[in-house]
Amino acid sequence: MENTVINETVFSQLLVDVGEEMLPALVDVFNEETTERIADLKALMTNVDHDKVAQSCHSIKSSAGTYGALIVQQHAEELEVMAKSNSTAEVQVKLPLLIKSLEDAISALALKCD
Repeated sequence: MENTVINETVFSQLLVDVGEEMLPALVDVFNEETTERIADLKALMTNVDHDKVAQSCHSIKSSAGTYGALIVQQHAEELEVMAKSNSTAEVQVKLPLLIKSLEDAISALALKCD
């Protein structure tokens, strides 16, 4: 995984905040929840529900930022705006980018806790 997937400064601060013993459990929860969100997002790619996309992206945006997944956070923020603007075509183009960045973040975080 590239270092850019997870921002080291943010991740290091999280490690300080929660401690070395608690971090792997928190990352596991993030990874499980994110895997569920990916399935939900994939379903929304063909049948776009702007409200659901916006709500999901809002949640993803904040949790991704906590773990230093800044690319995920950026994609989620952009998608949230697109969904609130009812931009179906833009949402359908951007959703795969968010999903890929989420998958990359899950992998990168899992490696950091091994």
